Amino acid sequence: MFEIKIKITTISSCLIGNQTESFSIGGVDQSTTIDENGKPIIHGSAFKGAFRNIVREQGKRKEEMTQTKDYVKYLLEDILEKYNSEDIIETEKMRKMLSNLKEKAKNPKAEYIFGIEGVNGMPRLFCSDFRVSEFEDRQKDNYFLIDTKNNLEEKDGEIFSNPRTYRVIKPRIEFEGIIRFYNPLDVSQKLERKMKKELKEVLKEFNNGLYGIGNSKSRGYGQIKVEILEQGEKR
Repeated sequence: MFEIKIKITTISSCLIGNQTESFSIGGVDQSTTIDENGKPIIHGSAFKGAFRNIVREQGKRKEEMTQTKDYVKYLLEDILEKYNSEDIIETEKMRKMLSNLKEKAKNPKAEYIFGIEGVNGMPRLFCSDFRVSEFEDRQKDNYFLIDTKNNLEEKDGEIFSNPRTYRVIKPRIEFEGIIRFYNPLDVSQKLERKMKKELKEVLKEFNNGLYGIGNSKSRGYGQIKVEILEQGEKR
């Protein structure tokens, strides 16, 4: 198992979580998700989805993410070897799973480190929730902006404007969290270290402006900056 501690800083306004608030006068249509203290929070699932998208896109290139692909191939072959060396009750479900693993071992993809559907106990990446940095000292309402957008909609052949408001995270808000790779198997630590180094580099792809995070496609995904925090480092 290894961990990568990271800091996320919002570069643009970000709608993350898409929480719907009950209607009230002066209220908003959609709001970013908040924690138990009323501060914004980036759920691990939201960041994991955005990170997985980058890994998937980078992994499509033959020359990219080679260490991670090698690790996935080694991992799948190790799992298959263990199944072949053990006396197991062969069922239709088991045959399908083994066939699936064999096909994936022939064409390993970097994104498989996030898990493979239908395969339990597979080593995989997990993301913690990203919470506002302890160094941030603001009133809870000072983390947000109210953003307004007019959505153009068509009804009965007529175009009309439907104004909507969003409670978004302000730019320059800092969050901290951890990415963990959990591996219950005895697999090459050398390959694991190489993969960790490669994943750190891929995380920096968030900083080139091509990848974002958030829910509102029509408004554009929010831009973030990602920094790797070394052990014991806070900022």
